[in-house]
Amino acid sequence: MKRNFKRFSTLFLAAFFAYTAQAQNVFEGTQAWHNQSHSAWKIEPQSWQNYVIMGNRFFSNPNTSLYMSEFSEFAQFNSWNRVHTTPDNLQTFWKNFCKSTYPVGYFAAVGLANGNRVYAIVTNETGHKYWDRVSTLPFPVQYGGVCPATNGGYVACGSTNSGELAVTKFNAYGEAEWTYDYPVSGFAWTIKQANGGGYVLAGTRAVIRIDVAGNLDWTRTLNLPVSPDGSAYSYTEFEEILPLAGENGFIVTGSAFSNSHSGAYTARFSWSGTQVWSKINETVNTGLPGTPVCWINNAVLSNSGNKVITTWRNGPVSPGGALRAQLLNISDGTQGPVQGLGNATPVQEAFATRAHGRLVIGGTRGGYSQIYAYANTQFLIDNVAPQQQGNELDVNNIPNVPTVSGYLTSVRNAHPTYENGKPKFNDPNMTFASRTSYTDLTIFPNPSTGLVYVGGVMEIGATLRVFDIAGRLAMEKNIQEGDSMIDFDLTGYPKGQCR
Repeated sequence: MKRNFKRFSTLFLAAFFAYTAQAQNVFEGTQAWHNQSHSAWKIEPQSWQNYVIMGNRFFSNPNTSLYMSEFSEFAQFNSWNRVHTTPDNLQTFWKNFCKSTYPVGYFAAVGLANGNRVYAIVTNETGHKYWDRVSTLPFPVQYGGVCPATNGGYVACGSTNSGELAVTKFNAYGEAEWTYDYPVSGFAWTIKQANGGGYVLAGTRAVIRIDVAGNLDWTRTLNLPVSPDGSAYSYTEFEEILPLAGENGFIVTGSAFSNSHSGAYTARFSWSGTQVWSKINETVNTGLPGTPVCWINNAVLSNSGNKVITTWRNGPVSPGGALRAQLLNISDGTQGPVQGLGNATPVQEAFATRAHGRLVIGGTRGGYSQIYAYANTQFLIDNVAPQQQGNELDVNNIPNVPTVSGYLTSVRNAHPTYENGKPKFNDPNMTFASRTSYTDLTIFPNPSTGLVYVGGVMEIGATLRVFDIAGRLAMEKNIQEGDSMIDFDLTGYPKGQCR
């Protein structure tokens, strides 16, 4: 059986690299959820090679469904879709879902449109519902972001009906434990755990920090360079936070609007609230036909760890536009050239992550007509672009979305799925599953002919090391924000020499 498994692994890797080269490292896919407008502005990587996207209807009635779909490492929606019915109309769903660790899966929280109630749900990794809850709050809250709580459960941020930042703490079963509002105007789009305890939130030109009990530590106003017309960026939205390692603070990204321009921005803060630097990535004149905007996706770490890659989309509000990216040095914000990501499908709203060795973006295609996925296998390498600037999407001449051959189906079936919390291969040609499992990490394939994947719960800042049978260090990789799958290429080592 081992001999058959090694042969399969070799064939799989050969096919994988052949297809990647053929597709020039850029993959796209779309899928219809339903026939009404919807919002999908967040993705999360799975423990293996795939990704999950979640959202709901908006500007429509009834709005009583949450939608979940999985897409592959090739940005193809070729697996499962789930619909979860809610007890009442929902508020707009933005970025308010995240990974859950116990039970393993995903947590989401969204305000109910009628009254001061909140709906929370936990699913497993394939979108099946474990349970859902409705809690009554002291006042209505619309939510924009959620993350695991440092003391168990989850925290979700947003704003009150009076336009002040707000946070709700949920226990591990989705029951709201406390909700506080803060004397800061705006809408909180994202919340992340802070170094040293508590949380940082980013909202409309505001960044605040609270302790683990919800008490306000400090509040800061985001300062940005002036717009091309000389006016200030008086309004920002869609903010996202990228925590950096140790004492390096965190990155804030978002979209900024002045009297005449829209711009994507990137800024760095210390954990004590000092703004280290801020940069405008790109601007467009909102007075042009179609009201073009630069709507931010967010930032991820580059492979070197000393730069961030900020991504956004530009072009008309609808039907959307081209995906763009820029490298910035973490230390001083020095900017590289703005580069097009080569998407062929117009993107309305999107969110980027780095996982499984890829820069992956998911969201909504132009016109809110379909959910959208993009995967690039090269861009995480510093200063390497898949396309040169100017080769990106022409929104006035949009080609058909590239299709993917049936090859992907056979490759997808070779990826592990879960049974009783353990990975298993579901390829009909496979008669066994060879794997090594640990409490939080899984290695596959094992044995392997070269490329080895390590997946599971990853601790930021930790190091994965591979040793040969003599105990010598063969290879190591550091865990960075968003990593849930690490690959090691051991093709240069003799068989049976590494562990």
